[in-house]
Amino acid sequence: MRRTAIIAGFATGLLAASVVTADESAPPNPVQSVAPEEAGAILGQRVTDLDGKDIGRLVDVLVDANGQPQAAVIDFGGFMGVGNRKVAVHWAALHFTPADASHKIALDMTQDQIKATPEFRNPNRAASVVSPAEPIPPSP
Repeated sequence: MRRTAIIAGFATGLLAASVVTADESAPPNPVQSVAPEEAGAILGQRVTDLDGKDIGRLVDVLVDANGQPQAAVIDFGGFMGVGNRKVAVHWAALHFTPADASHKIALDMTQDQIKATPEFRNPNRAASVVSPAEPIPPSP
């Protein structure tokens, strides 16, 4: 007897679903399925600060050996690729609200923290991934 399983994969920032047939003797698949209406693209999405100000665009997701997201590469500033700066930030510094069309992705870092982050230049080398070390103190 054969059964059908849905597998969701993380490919170029998209959650894509495909159908595969698995033999019943195979171990159960630990991958969770995601309905198409619940998945969305994140690459190219605008990133805002916590106040809702547009600060950049998410251009890449860095994953570990198990395929789990560890960091996001955000392209800050510039005009048509001139004067822009790419920075890798820890995945936990991002907040996702897909239902909010104007603020789908928010970054929990100040402008000073972003400016102090080393630029992400070469995807073939280890990335300096930065996250806020301590909570951001409230303004006086």
